[in-house]
Amino acid sequence: MRINDVARYNADDVKDRAIKAVKSTVSSVQDTAQSGLAKTQDALLVGLETTQELLKSRGKRAAKALKKAQKQARKNLKNVRKSVQPGLAQTQDTLLTGLGAAQVALEKNARRASKGLKKAQENLSDTRDTLQSQLKRRARRRARARAIFRLGIVTGVVLVLLYAPWPGSETRRQLVAFWQGLFPRKS
Repeated sequence: MRINDVARYNADDVKDRAIKAVKSTVSSVQDTAQSGLAKTQDALLVGLETTQELLKSRGKRAAKALKKAQKQARKNLKNVRKSVQPGLAQTQDTLLTGLGAAQVALEKNARRASKGLKKAQENLSDTRDTLQSQLKRRARRRARARAIFRLGIVTGVVLVLLYAPWPGSETRRQLVAFWQGLFPRKS
């Protein structure tokens, strides 16, 4: 995989995780609100049942109290719904805004990482070129040094032969003997 693909993959992965987290949070808030509503409804039903029992035992007063309790229960239920729904919407909006900000930050960081990797690649390329040129320069110097050394040996041998204290025929005989000693003939 290329570096850009990894950065995109990581950004998409983080985006997916963030969306899952938002959905999970919204679901959790909705579950909490619904359980609160259910508890309120249960409490109201218990209250209504109690009121009905009182109605049976006390007659008209209980009927009035029951109507009052029902009215109050409806108001409470409406108030609970009114207070929970905007909270859910606001929470969802806040989470979506946060998700958008996280996505923007991830995209910026992915771009920065991509630029940094390009610079690193350029630096490595420059370093490789520099090292190769140094190796070539050293190879040329070594070849030049070997050539000068060989030329010096040949010059030295020629000078020794020219200024040898014995005559040329003796020198030739010694060279032939030395040469034959190095490379003996096979019989």
